[in-house]
Amino acid sequence: MGETILSLEPYTPTDGMSQPLTRADVEQLVQEVEEPARLDLSWQNMRGIDLSEFDLAGARLDRANLTAANLSEANLREASLVGACLCGANLVAVNLSEANLAEADLIGANCIIANFSSADLSKANLSRAMLLMSNLSGATMEKANLSGVYMSRANMSEAILCEANLSGAIMKDAHMSEIEKALLYNRGVIDLEKVRVIAEEQSKQETALIVNVEKQPAKKQIQK
Repeated sequence: MGETILSLEPYTPTDGMSQPLTRADVEQLVQEVEEPARLDLSWQNMRGIDLSEFDLAGARLDRANLTAANLSEANLREASLVGACLCGANLVAVNLSEANLAEADLIGANCIIANFSSADLSKANLSRAMLLMSNLSGATMEKANLSGVYMSRANMSEAILCEANLSGAIMKDAHMSEIEKALLYNRGVIDLEKVRVIAEEQSKQETALIVNVEKQPAKKQIQK
């Protein structure tokens, strides 16, 4: 028999009377399914919810409404947020490594020191998002909207930016290889000449360090 996955009735965006889920609601749901990876919160209304330091690794949040949510320091490693709305969300130090954020909306999101390593951000909208010192190594941002995004000191090594909109993107002191930098010329990037070029070996060492940090136990969301 397969694993049981808890799935709630879908949130209908046109229903103005729908009440957003609370942190207590999500904690209860995680207890019922025993582990975050079995939880399905797709299409749910979680506007403004506080899930800071919460463990939702592997959870499904496709098309969820997380507008202005607080997900700072949350663990969303390998979670699915396809088409989710994260406009204005607090994603400071969130772990979204290997997460699927294809077509997600992150307009104006605060992603300072967020971990997007190996995440799928294809066709995502990160316009005017704050990605200061974020880790985007190995992330796929094909056809993503990165117009006006602030990516100073971000780790961009091995990131895929094919057909991405980079108009007005600020990359001062961002980390990438010489070849990766050359591919960004004439694409509207601001301060491209101030990008920090790193050698391939150094890039691999930095990636290995990040992987080791990710293997540390995640914080528990429920105190007993």
